[in-house]
Amino acid sequence: MAMGLLAHHLAQRGMDARVHSAGTLGWGGPATNHAVETLAARGLDLSEHESRRIKGEDVAEADLIIGMTRDHVHGVIIHDRSAIERTFVMGEIVRLGNKVGPRKPDQSVRDWCATVAALRPKGRPAGISTDDIADPVGEGLEVYAKTADRLDALCAATAALLLPDGAHGEIVDIDPLNKP
Repeated sequence: MAMGLLAHHLAQRGMDARVHSAGTLGWGGPATNHAVETLAARGLDLSEHESRRIKGEDVAEADLIIGMTRDHVHGVIIHDRSAIERTFVMGEIVRLGNKVGPRKPDQSVRDWCATVAALRPKGRPAGISTDDIADPVGEGLEVYAKTADRLDALCAATAALLLPDGAHGEIVDIDPLNKP
């Protein structure tokens, strides 16, 4: 759901972002029926989504990697320590990004991410418990809707931080991590 919502909010702001979804576990398959239905109610089509495992080249190419949980972020960082400055928990990118402020017109997404990452306490892992987004798999539509509400707000805030009003559009590569 994060992929669809983030792509939607970035497109509304004029950013031609390549938003991908990948997981830290190794199985594939379509989005759950509840996820498809929840986003369809918001006018977004997730019916063609197929989960996949994140690859090293995904990490290397991404300007920003967003995990739904601290475990997702740690899974990326364990395999590619250089990604620490551009890998965040969903709530963390907004929480810390709001302290830094929106990306400046002459600032790359990677440079803005490094500035945001510098606010993390030294010697501490990425994120705090309230930054995590619980996976609604196995839950009912009401839980999916509440999860989508939270994701929608965080994705809108992330898009506003990445491409503030009046900023020029550009192409960036963003990988939200989900559990497949």
